Amino acid sequence: MASNLVPGTSKVATLDPGVDAGSQRVEKEVVSVTLNPAPNVEYGRTQAKSAYVTTNGSGPLVPAPTFGEAASVTLTTTASTKGDGNQTAIATAVGFGESGSGLTVTYTVASNVASALTIVDGGSGYTANTTGVSVVGDTVKFTIATVS
Repeated sequence: MASNLVPGTSKVATLDPGVDAGSQRVEKEVVSVTLNPAPNVEYGRTQAKSAYVTTNGSGPLVPAPTFGEAASVTLTTTASTKGDGNQTAIATAVGFGESGSGLTVTYTVASNVASALTIVDGGSGYTANTTGVSVVGDTVKFTIATVS
């Protein structure tokens, strides 16, 4: 039985895990799928019936990510190709599929090992727990732990 999609409420759908491969049915395991109503629905309104069989869910809604400037970082790859000394206000780059720009960092290199990574400019558009952020022109990588 299909039900209305109401913004701000959790829905659970059970999907048919079978895949029709010609005349044979191939089973694929689907453990659990939890969906929130489509984002094109205005809060306070109800969308037409779902194409899936849904039931009211008791689980929490999937929270929207918070975007902001990087507030804290954690070094993950400390090997550096830079010579000993301070690397000041160096640009960074996020990995494929990640968001954010403008973050610059300062760090110290000793015997090809980076340490004391600090934020100079937090940039904008980052999310907490963004992994694989790299220092431009070096092999140093880090994670954005928190945003503000």
